[in-house]
Amino acid sequence: MSKPRGLLVVWTNIPQDLDLDFNEWYNREHMPERILGLDGFLRGRRFVAYEGGPRYLALYDTRGIEIFHTEPYLALKRDYDPLSRRFVPNFRDTLKCAAEITARAGVAEGGFVALTPIARAPGKEDTLRAWIKSTLLPEIAAKPSVVSAWYAERNDGAVAMAKQDHLRTTDRILDGMLIVEAQSNEALDAVAPLYAWDRLRAQGGAPDAPAARLRNVYTIHLPPAAADD
Repeated sequence: MSKPRGLLVVWTNIPQDLDLDFNEWYNREHMPERILGLDGFLRGRRFVAYEGGPRYLALYDTRGIEIFHTEPYLALKRDYDPLSRRFVPNFRDTLKCAAEITARAGVAEGGFVALTPIARAPGKEDTLRAWIKSTLLPEIAAKPSVVSAWYAERNDGAVAMAKQDHLRTTDRILDGMLIVEAQSNEALDAVAPLYAWDRLRAQGGAPDAPAARLRNVYTIHLPPAAADD
């Protein structure tokens, strides 16, 4: 079995007077610095909520959870540049997680995303994961206009490293999350009954934060290695 990919989640609001500058900084500096500059970071995506919130969601995919323990990543967090010191303390209502993607169906990226934070009942983590992997995700991914669905679970060691030396101390840590990616909001409507709370609760899942729907507004991938001449 292949090693799970790592995932860093930052979901936040920002004061309106900083909104334009915040987005320029995130798109031109903050996210590219990680995806293009840190070994093991593979993809960064940003989303804007159109139902629920917080407003801005950032997802960072990594080769594995161990990336959050590496010195280059930790050094970035110890030595904040001036713009980071301007924006990072002004994040509001922030939900965060350092996680492993433990189940997935499909690999494509959708323009419309439904995010459902899930709290795992103690002792039911394996049961919930197994049901999501074998039953729920295949059901969701088989529906028209759904391009992928996946499930991620908090990794306590990586969460501790992500919190180390941070400029904010009030972030709330999510336990787990289900993400469905689709071509339209209508497609998300059609599959929502499949992960209704009565089904999730029966397997050991409960609400961890309000669910939201978001649009993908920015994606950056690690470029493929240059081909030999």
